[in-house]
Amino acid sequence: MRRRGAQFWLWLNKRLPVKTYEDVLNDGRQIEVQARITLEGMTQVFIGIYDASGGAMFEAFSDRGFREPLASALKWGARRARELVLETEPFVAPHRAQLTLSPLITDEAVLALRRMEMTDSERLKIKASDAQAEYHAAHSAMLELMRSTTSVDPLVWSEHRERLRQAIDRRVWVQRGYLLSTKSSRVEDNSPHEKGNH
Repeated sequence: MRRRGAQFWLWLNKRLPVKTYEDVLNDGRQIEVQARITLEGMTQVFIGIYDASGGAMFEAFSDRGFREPLASALKWGARRARELVLETEPFVAPHRAQLTLSPLITDEAVLALRRMEMTDSERLKIKASDAQAEYHAAHSAMLELMRSTTSVDPLVWSEHRERLRQAIDRRVWVQRGYLLSTKSSRVEDNSPHEKGNH
């Protein structure tokens, strides 16, 4: 039983028929995507992510476009839901368990701009650019510390090492997200019902 949040009740309109996609992850988290077309012809998508006990972790809905096919809207919603799940997962490297990475962007104005509607590829491109810039900055800071002629405070050394570790892991995390996204796109592009009969 899912415990719905405010966004779901704002979304709910029993007069409009919906198409639904649902999935349950290995850890019990649940993904729900609904798509509908309003009386005015606007295609809308609802994305809900719920924990194993049914509590709402994320709910949101948005307009997709005028009379976008429901199948296409559901695919977008499922892809976006997987991306949201991936963004909240801690990265686990093969050699050791990692803690969740600390936020890279903390400026509220920048974060507000990042929350605007963007395509998946634009979002991934920004993340990759941020991760690359932070890696170079952390790498340069560590090199400068190593070249220091004076003794280094152990706390300072630990902070620089942790920053570099997170920068490396962040780059891998972004690449992993990109590979999952492109793999998902290729699978959907090659699905039989999308190919025309020649």
